Amino acid sequence: MSTVSATVIIEDPIGFHARPAGQIVKLVKESGVEVRIGRQGEKLVKANSPLGLMALKAKTGETLSVEVDAEEATAQSIISAIQEFLKG
Repeated sequence: MSTVSATVIIEDPIGFHARPAGQIVKLVKESGVEVRIGRQGEKLVKANSPLGLMALKAKTGETLSVEVDAEEATAQSIISAIQEFLKG
């Protein structure tokens, strides 16, 4: 298993709020893989914690780093879903 890294942009006009955080947590828990999200250059938080994600207080237009510990195809699928959740 490898770690796949990518960046996602918060496009939701409200920013990173409870709904996308909940969707991401559900996705991560269902997938059974470890996913970390955060600002570039900062410590990433585990994406299985809604409070951890909300603590990022990320705003519309911000770019976040995503790391997924999974095979390439699985990781890309998770990253794509996260980007969709952040579109609003």
